[in-house]
Amino acid sequence: MLPVRHFSQLVVWQLAERIRIHVFGMTKRPHFARDFKARGQAEDAADSVCRNIAEGFGCESHDEFARYLVIARRSLNELRDGLHSAQLKKYVDASDLAPIGQLSNRIYPAFSRLIAYLRSTPTPKRRSLGRNGHRRPDNDQAPTNERDARTDKGHELRTDRRERTRTDKRRGVRIDKRQ
Repeated sequence: MLPVRHFSQLVVWQLAERIRIHVFGMTKRPHFARDFKARGQAEDAADSVCRNIAEGFGCESHDEFARYLVIARRSLNELRDGLHSAQLKKYVDASDLAPIGQLSNRIYPAFSRLIAYLRSTPTPKRRSLGRNGHRRPDNDQAPTNERDARTDKGHELRTDRRERTRTDKRRGVRIDKRQ
């Protein structure tokens, strides 16, 4: 599985986005649209689910990200209650809420699994920045400045920070990896 690079790749965000689209479709209906408070609360809660997932994705630690996911789940609860209120006011009916119920049945377990994962794993260490404020090159990248490109005792330019020789423990032989 490839690592997630953007919050929109998260399953929980994708499900929340689908819920948000359904909510915006319902709040455009004439009766719902005229109730500014109910419409605003429903739209704000739907937005809050997605926004808290996105904000949490940018956090520095797994614990902090998990905290934002809990807040997003609470916003989903608020949304579902607001939509129940809209149903009682006859702005929507049960068939209108069915797709959101189905998506909710998928997103709640997804929230729980992601939160459990984040709480059970350590936060990965971030790559440090060099003296000039730029990220240091990965092992497979070319050097970014003279200091990184200097030679090692007359050998070729070293962009790979790993040792050039190692010992094959089975044979007791030193192997030169520069070949």
